[in-house]
Amino acid sequence: MSTVSKLLSTDLTSKSQDLSTKARSVLEVRDEVFAHWEAQVKQSIAGAQSVAHPVLLDTLPMFYGNIVEALSPGFARDNAAHGTTAAAGHGAERARTTEYQVVEVVHEYHLLRDSLLAVCAHHAIVFSSAEMDIIKCSFDQAIFDSVNEFTAIQSAFRERIAATLTHDMRTPLSVIVGAAHLLTRVDKEQIATLAKKIIDNGRRLEAMFNEQLDALERPPVGTDRLRVTQWDALSLAHLVCEQFNDSTANSCQVSGEPVSGWWDRDLLQRALENLTGNALKYGASNTVVTINVAHTHGRAIISVHNCGNPIAKEKRAEIFRYLNRSGADDQPGWGLGLPFVQDVATRHGGTVVLDSSQAAGTTFSIDIPCDRRGLAVNP
Repeated sequence: MSTVSKLLSTDLTSKSQDLSTKARSVLEVRDEVFAHWEAQVKQSIAGAQSVAHPVLLDTLPMFYGNIVEALSPGFARDNAAHGTTAAAGHGAERARTTEYQVVEVVHEYHLLRDSLLAVCAHHAIVFSSAEMDIIKCSFDQAIFDSVNEFTAIQSAFRERIAATLTHDMRTPLSVIVGAAHLLTRVDKEQIATLAKKIIDNGRRLEAMFNEQLDALERPPVGTDRLRVTQWDALSLAHLVCEQFNDSTANSCQVSGEPVSGWWDRDLLQRALENLTGNALKYGASNTVVTINVAHTHGRAIISVHNCGNPIAKEKRAEIFRYLNRSGADDQPGWGLGLPFVQDVATRHGGTVVLDSSQAAGTTFSIDIPCDRRGLAVNP
């Protein structure tokens, strides 16, 4: 299959046949660009040495697809980071699934830009000054979005550690203080017992401090249990679509390819039902919701698209937070649905990417590794 026939961007309405000649050439060398980039990343970034290929690429193939769109005059995308949360999702995944530092997040984007330009030059793909501006703006905005999300998650983690430490240290401290007070008014026979309590709880405190300090250096791996089995994502898409078509005929359709993976089927079914229900509820009337399943570099991308008013830029960061209600036109808001979807994606080592514009409609994409087994994911 030609690479051009498989455009992977965050906009589900994109069609590879609508690309400009230059953009089609850039899409043709995509896999070569990523092979060049991965070799550079493994050589240059210490935190990438032990990262598996699907985790290393995370949302970057969709970002690359956005670059291709932005280079085509026929697409309503100013740059690859316009109207999408793909870069923020990349930063979130780096914070949760790797031991990256923020400078390494920036460095790998620079390496991707350099790899893109080097491979294109090798194939005599020459960019105009306007096209170079698009590429530059794409990477500048992607770095900004990715670093913001990376640092926000790191900060939230440290705040959680501090809160846990503050709460849990109260019990051994109270025992130590109580035992010390008793020492002032007890018989000699009880002193040894109370002294032992002080020593034991002092050691507990020391262990707590050491544990939390270690966690600040290396975030603990999440231990939530998933019921992981092997199954096909396209079959799930058809099942969910049929459920909604039973209620409202011809309201949903499925596209894409079979993608087999190891995931928690129940959780992903609930997540996909949430996205599809929202798409039907908030989309324009008399339009069809599309569920698409795609595969690239060991990752599955399950997308749900609807037409209608876009989600405002200022609401995109809030929409995945619990109890947020940001519905349009005075309708009830999204509630717990989208945060649940994001949580399911996170627990599978991935993220949810939002792409929304007036011209293209709204697409939510669950972007996850195909094999969840043995994958370390930070909470």
